Amino acid sequence: MNEIRIIDTHCHLDFKELKNRLDSVIKDAKINNVTDMVTISTNLSRIDPIKEISEKYEEVFFTVGVHPNEAHKDKQFDDHDFIKNYSKHVKCVGIGEGGLDYYYNKENMELQKRSLEVQINVARTTNLPMIIHSRDADKDMIEIIKSEYKNGPFKAILHCYSSGEELANCGLDLDFFISFSGILTFNSAKNIQKIAKNIPLNKILVETDSPYLAPSPVRGSVNEPKNCIHTAQFLSKLRDVDFLELSNTLYKNSLAVFEKIKLWKNK
Repeated sequence: MNEIRIIDTHCHLDFKELKNRLDSVIKDAKINNVTDMVTISTNLSRIDPIKEISEKYEEVFFTVGVHPNEAHKDKQFDDHDFIKNYSKHVKCVGIGEGGLDYYYNKENMELQKRSLEVQINVARTTNLPMIIHSRDADKDMIEIIKSEYKNGPFKAILHCYSSGEELANCGLDLDFFISFSGILTFNSAKNIQKIAKNIPLNKILVETDSPYLAPSPVRGSVNEPKNCIHTAQFLSKLRDVDFLELSNTLYKNSLAVFEKIKLWKNK
C-alpha cells in the first residue's frame, strides 16, 4: 500500500456544526486522505438521521448506542433489544459510544453504569466493537470492563483517550484498541503523549471527535474529519515512524477493529 489512507474512527456528522454542509465536509476529508468516517450515536432518539447519513454517503459508517451524558435523557438508555436489532444494519459497525463521564454528571452514575453494561452485552453478542467514553472515571471503568470481560470477551475502543496509564494498560491487557483525538497534539497533553508513544502500534487508532477538539495547527476551529491528518502526522513524529508507514498501520488497525467496514469494502 503506497498511498495515504486514514479512517476517522469517531466523529459526529449529525451534530449541527456539520450536518448542514456534509457534502463539503466529506469532500474535504477525502482531499486530505481521510477515506472513511464512522459517525457515532449518542442518543437513540437521534439514531435514524445518523443511519440516513451512512446510507447517503458511501464513505460513512455508523454506530448505535447511548453516550453517558445522555443516559438520563434517553428513554431507551438500556434497551438491549433495540440496540441489537439496529446493529444488524449493513453499515452499523459498532456499539456506543457508551461509558462513564463523571466530569459533568456524577448524579447519574448508576444510569451510566447500567447503560454501559447493556451496550457491552450487545457488543459481546454481536461481535461488534464497543466504543467506550471514559472521563474522570478510571477506577470505575477499570472495574466494569474487567468484570464484564470475565462474563465473556468483547472487542472495544477506548476512544478520545485522555485518561491515565492504568486504564490504558487495562485496555491493552483485554486486547482493546486505543484511539487518539486532537487532544494528543495539545501542549498540555504530555501524559497522553507518553501513553501514545509507548503502546503497541497495532493497537492505535486516530479520530477527530468532530466537531470538537480540533488539533493543532487548527485548534479552536470547528473540527472536521479532514483534520485526522494532523493527529496522524503528530503521532508519526512522536513515534519516529515514517508517515506513510504509520498511516498504513492506522488504516489496517481501523479495518481490524471495524470488521464490517472491511466487509463493505470487499463486497
